[in-house]
Amino acid sequence: MKLETDVGRLNKRITIQQLSAADEFDTIGNQLPGWTDYHSCWAAITGGKGSESQQAREPKQKVEKNFKIRYCAKLENINDINYRIKYKNQYYDIKDIDNISEADSLLIIRAVLED
Repeated sequence: MKLETDVGRLNKRITIQQLSAADEFDTIGNQLPGWTDYHSCWAAITGGKGSESQQAREPKQKVEKNFKIRYCAKLENINDINYRIKYKNQYYDIKDIDNISEADSLLIIRAVLED
């Protein structure tokens, strides 16, 4: 079953990045994580709402967005640990990936703006 979407709404360019080993090291010799571009695509973006979290007894707003993208085989194994989204030079931690109706047609990726 293929899900229909108005492709005109997929009008924002995003890049999905993959965690990779970097050639940088901290002061005691531990290798620092790096990110490489994995896949670029067009998305419809909704959200922008904040949710409160407690850190150091101060409420802090977390900006959450939903990125709706077309499914492709390259995205079959993305997860919320080794991947993130870059959009407008900001980075979003992936929290959830929904393959709508498991139809391999559309994905909705819920992500939170990195601190």
